[in-house]
Amino acid sequence: MNKKYSLIVVLLVMMSMPIISQPTTDNSESEKTEIKQKMPQFPGGDVAFYDFLDKNVKLPSGFDKEKYLNEHHNQFVPISVGFTVDTDGSIINVKVIDGDDENLKNKAKEIVEKMPKWEPGYQNGSPIKVEFAIPIRFNLM
Repeated sequence: MNKKYSLIVVLLVMMSMPIISQPTTDNSESEKTEIKQKMPQFPGGDVAFYDFLDKNVKLPSGFDKEKYLNEHHNQFVPISVGFTVDTDGSIINVKVIDGDDENLKNKAKEIVEKMPKWEPGYQNGSPIKVEFAIPIRFNLM
């Protein structure tokens, strides 16, 4: 009886060996396609980007914040701005996507247009254009 269990264990181990040694992925070069991408980045990274916004997001002269607060009851005014980082890092195609106030929309667009060149994005080693949309938040307090 003990020999019977030993034989079953040996058979099970031998049957599982080919399964264990089988490759689970195909490593042939002809079927591998890897796309290498690098997203554009503001010079100095995210911290520098937020510093830039802190220094530049100011209410435009002549903006009546009391009137706006009375009408909208919101301390923060978000303006969504879309733009493209060109292959050389230039900011192009700046457009306001969403916002309530024309003065704030113009100011938000102006802020994005004066951003310095970004580090461009790359795909498979070649520079590419990449579209972005960001919220510019004006604080009324």
